[in-house]
Amino acid sequence: MSSLQYTLSFYVQALERFIQTGECARTDSDALYAYLLSVMNDPMIRVQVLSSDVCARVFYDTMLRFVQQSLDDKRYNLQKSQSELKGMELVLEWSLAKKKYGWQALIQEIDSKYQRYGFDCQFYQSLFSDGKSYADTDIWEKMVNDWREAFQRKQQEEHRKNIEQRKDIVEKRMRASLKSIPEYLSVNGIDEEEFFQAWGLMDGIWNTVDFERLRKVVRIQKEYPEILKVAQKMGRIAEDDGKERLMVSQGQTYRLEHSSKCDIAGITVGNDLNALLPSEWAQCADEELEALFVYKYLTGKLQNFRYKSEIMQPSRRLEFKPSVSKGPMIVCLDTSGSMVGKPEKIASSLMIKLLEIADRQKRDCYLIAFSVSIRPIDVRKERMRLLDFFSSTSCGDTNATRMLEEVFRLLQSSRKYMNADVLWISDFKIPHVSEDLLDCFRKYRLMNTRFYGLQVGTAKNHWENYFDNLYKIDYSVSRKY
Repeated sequence: MSSLQYTLSFYVQALERFIQTGECARTDSDALYAYLLSVMNDPMIRVQVLSSDVCARVFYDTMLRFVQQSLDDKRYNLQKSQSELKGMELVLEWSLAKKKYGWQALIQEIDSKYQRYGFDCQFYQSLFSDGKSYADTDIWEKMVNDWREAFQRKQQEEHRKNIEQRKDIVEKRMRASLKSIPEYLSVNGIDEEEFFQAWGLMDGIWNTVDFERLRKVVRIQKEYPEILKVAQKMGRIAEDDGKERLMVSQGQTYRLEHSSKCDIAGITVGNDLNALLPSEWAQCADEELEALFVYKYLTGKLQNFRYKSEIMQPSRRLEFKPSVSKGPMIVCLDTSGSMVGKPEKIASSLMIKLLEIADRQKRDCYLIAFSVSIRPIDVRKERMRLLDFFSSTSCGDTNATRMLEEVFRLLQSSRKYMNADVLWISDFKIPHVSEDLLDCFRKYRLMNTRFYGLQVGTAKNHWENYFDNLYKIDYSVSRKY
């Protein structure tokens, strides 16, 4: 397999296939994939991962984190060598004079770095030493190709060493997690739903202190069931998974009046061998007429039966189709000073639930934290930034202008955002914005973008008419669960 095929998506698919089916290869030439396969084929790990959803999730997140770090390291090393790669191309543009007097120093420089990676210094020294070959562009192109291949072998060797240095630590941590996490959940009576939500923010590293801190935030959902209602609405989960709408489908169809009646409607000409008249088959079978048959076939002059089922008829029919498709989620989270305290915890609990949904359903989720400024975060790709965000405290005034500009920029950036769902989580003590932004708000609602809101608190809300659904939580009222 080409090294170009070993992308992040390749490793993700391999991990998902193993968790879902237990299938995996025995070994592979790619260093990172070979290590993953060695772990997947470990009998103890296979039993744990394939028999427990918790263990499967721990394995997946731990291995995926290792893969991402390994690929980041590989990409960083490659970026550091961009000047050398560019230099390979520039060598081919050298003047004849520079080639004549510079080949020897160049070969020695390459040899000092890549002799052990297959670059044959002596071969090129013998070629260029005749005093003429330095002008041969084919030889220079071959030398640069050999140089590039040696460079790639060195990169692969460094990648392999990097994996070897880190894999023991990662595997030791993963094995400890596979043993300790199920035991901890069992002893403390923690259900899997709570675990998956809290674990999603732990970046694949288990410790009970962070887990219990996050678990307290997750449990707020039991006190305020509105959180789950909003989460279920985002991305149109209910409609896409269950409800369908009846629609009329129009187009063309082949019409056969009744299967018991003769389907032949007449005779035409063409080259459909499945509809030939018997007389044409006779020509095909006759050696003397075979050339005529071929000529009529090539010119489309063979006599064919014409069937009623070939006649196109207008068609209208009723059929069920999913009402909407799952779209990305854009979450606008108010982090101004008025959100400090219980509103901030409620907002964090909803955000954790949305992250769990995004991870489980492999959907894009984009967080825009806003007060006076904004902090955009791609929550599935920038997990460390998300962890930092949850460690910060709300502060400052509220301004929706930059947040709305970022929302509209996202909606315009890609077709995948056409069915996006936008959620505001705020106390809605938000000043008015410009009329231009409000016009954009209305335009996107007409273009099938859904805007939902969760108001935390009971402040007067002049934004209410801009949302398809607005949920409210009065946190001043004590609730039992």
